[in-house]
Amino acid sequence: MQTFYYQGIDQQGRSVNGQLVAKDEASLEERMKAMGLWLVSAKAENIRDKRTAALGKWTPGGDGGRRELIDFSTLMSFQLKVGIPMVQALDIAAADCAHPRFRATVTELKRLVESGEPLAEGMSRFPKVFAGHFTSLIRAAETSGTVPEAFLELKRYLEWQEQIISDIRQATIYPAIVLGVVCLFVLVLFTFVVPKFVSLLTVAKVGLPLITRVVFSLSDIAKATWWLWILLIIVAPIVVQTCRKRSRKFDIKFDRVKFALPIFGQLNHMLVIARFAHNLAVLYRSGISIINSLKLCKDLVGSALVGESLVDVVQRVESGETISEALRRHPVFPQLLIRMVAMGERTGNLDTSLENVASYFNVIIPRRIKKVFSIMEPALILFLVAVVGTVALAIFLPIISLMGAVR
Repeated sequence: MQTFYYQGIDQQGRSVNGQLVAKDEASLEERMKAMGLWLVSAKAENIRDKRTAALGKWTPGGDGGRRELIDFSTLMSFQLKVGIPMVQALDIAAADCAHPRFRATVTELKRLVESGEPLAEGMSRFPKVFAGHFTSLIRAAETSGTVPEAFLELKRYLEWQEQIISDIRQATIYPAIVLGVVCLFVLVLFTFVVPKFVSLLTVAKVGLPLITRVVFSLSDIAKATWWLWILLIIVAPIVVQTCRKRSRKFDIKFDRVKFALPIFGQLNHMLVIARFAHNLAVLYRSGISIINSLKLCKDLVGSALVGESLVDVVQRVESGETISEALRRHPVFPQLLIRMVAMGERTGNLDTSLENVASYFNVIIPRRIKKVFSIMEPALILFLVAVVGTVALAIFLPIISLMGAVR
């Protein structure tokens, strides 16, 4: 599709200038005839002009961006359901946007639709704002005439995503703060406090018990390498993320290690499977073929390991296997998911079966997170007490010996 800047003549013989989207000049001429215009000249320009390309690189950030998309989907669903034309609905939605960049994106989307571009095609110009499943759902809805329902489905999906993230954040924020404070306290203790006692006891020339020598050795190491530990905490996540982006094999191996971790590995795995089940249910229910739905899920699950498995699943389904059989060949997919998919295939209610899986994990994940971190909180406190007690014992044993020698 291209944008044509045309010059034409209307039925009264007046010159008319404008722009329309068409495949070629012949299609443009046909569209203009339907509008009662005769084509004089036309100049083609790629639809990705500088403004659209610049906005297409912008990514809405974090919860605010998700909230903008939820509000946008809600408003569009309501407006289209009551019969407001698409261009006018986009104009109202743009005026309602709080974020200036998102408002500019919706305004540009309105311009594209106004010039004849389908809504899904216009959204595909902004891949950082409207994800692949967002665009695909709207494209399928435009074909079936269910765009208001598609926006409502997207709103539900985004709200589900926000709820999951909110539950995880609520359960982890306090333990994360406690862990950070404990690590900082231990670092300060061994870097600044213990060395003062080392100097004092060295001057006094007191015989040191084993526990004191161990604590003092750890203090020397911490004092000499404290900057290295801080640098490692900052740099390590950046290095890992860079390697994951540049190397597919590293990303897959990282996921294997992440899923194999005790306690947290299982939580990560459940989150990925819940995301896969929910996305596949939403896409399939919206009229997208199961093959295309699986292909879209590959980039939506947030796991390279599951994404790589889905590539093989798609190939097997295309060659004639059922989805449940193809999933069963990959251990990364749990038996609960496979059984529910098989049941959905037999009954013809695959989307409902997948939603049941997602709903099950929606209940289990927050409960499991709260259980894990309810155990971690006292464990961190006990660890802090053990560290402080060990350091105190290591310091006071030589002092007690010194006091006995003085007497």
